[in-house]
Amino acid sequence: MSENPTGADRPIVTTVESPEPCRRVIRAQVARALYDSEYADRLKKAARSHQRPGFRKGHTPKAVVERELGDLLRVETIEALVPKAWISALLEHRLSPVTDPALGNLEFADEGPLTFDLTVEVRPEIALNDVSGLPVRRRLVAVTDDDVERVIERLRDARAGWETPEREARAGDQVTLDLIPGDESGAFDENRQIADQRFVLGAAHNLPEFNERLDGSAAGSERIVEVAYSADHPNPGLAGRNVPFRCLVKSVAQKKLPELDDAFAAACGPVTDMAGLRADIRGDLEKDAARRVRQELDAQLQAELLKRHEVHLPKARVDRYLESGLEELHQRNLRLGRPNTGQEDAEYREQGRPHAERALRGMLLLEAVRRQEGIKVDREAVDERIAEIAAENGFEVDRYREFVDSGEERERIEFNLLERRTHDFLLSRATVQDVPADTDVLSETEL
Repeated sequence: MSENPTGADRPIVTTVESPEPCRRVIRAQVARALYDSEYADRLKKAARSHQRPGFRKGHTPKAVVERELGDLLRVETIEALVPKAWISALLEHRLSPVTDPALGNLEFADEGPLTFDLTVEVRPEIALNDVSGLPVRRRLVAVTDDDVERVIERLRDARAGWETPEREARAGDQVTLDLIPGDESGAFDENRQIADQRFVLGAAHNLPEFNERLDGSAAGSERIVEVAYSADHPNPGLAGRNVPFRCLVKSVAQKKLPELDDAFAAACGPVTDMAGLRADIRGDLEKDAARRVRQELDAQLQAELLKRHEVHLPKARVDRYLESGLEELHQRNLRLGRPNTGQEDAEYREQGRPHAERALRGMLLLEAVRRQEGIKVDREAVDERIAEIAAENGFEVDRYREFVDSGEERERIEFNLLERRTHDFLLSRATVQDVPADTDVLSETEL
């Protein structure tokens, strides 16, 4: 409890109790003299504007005004004194509330002071332990020639064309056909025909019956494919049914990969030859690998911080974190045409709470490190980062800066810079063990 030894001489006296780590109860006592003064001022103002039959405006006797408006004025006076006591407590006790105060235990007799409680949740007070020597493992990732060639093959496959082969269809070919679904008696309804369906034969997402029956088909041929749908199929009209399809094969096309020449390289990026393309791909892969390793180190550093510190969380802050996530979920459902349900919301809150609590504890610990070490980001650093982002993405710098300054993007960039500098500080004092690239460094880290 925080005491004020000279409280008897003050019109508002507040003390603070801490029944829980993140909850504070302010015991407020407002001197009767202050209440009487506030009430008298309100009564005087009310008398000046009060209109009563038989009296000129502003000349109604105070006794009459008090008889008619006294109860209202008393309530207004108390309502005005409560926030004054709250502000006094904030300044005197240096509270960091995360909720608005809840009024309780209000007592006001005919004589004596006005007393009441104000209950709030506050930011947790974090006393940092030693944050040096945090143990982390860093994967030694190297980009190989095979990694580069796999990317080139993906680019080549994405730019492939199609040509008609002089043979039947086989895995990897694109088959175009008309589908006519049938019923269990074997009758096919021409009115339900699905025209010009394209299948890449053998693709993993195809129904296996189509991959099997269309293998070896030729343009102009017809195949019957019978599909056995599982009992738990999401479409109740198909669940547990055997549905035949008449497939009229219209064409078969085989993939034609482009030549690996300078023209292909120029089509893939800002390069002129294959050597330049390979160098460009290698650089991107190295950046991506470095980013993944950095994220793994950040996750380990945060996990080690959490191991060394107990952080109590105000329930209101966790609730706000979850509500923010729920808002994103609702927006996603809206885009997908899915309804929002109370059951889904309840499941999200229950299942997401452990993650929310862990994320918030990590954020608060990083904030504590920044405060203790004086880690800051000035406007010049943010401007430099804005220019870097523009260059990385091919944006015109001034127009991108204008976009950044038009909303909350600058604050996000500044926050990310603070996070980066904080992690870099911790890493500079960490105990780093280099491990092979295939090591699962996060196996013991809860993400």
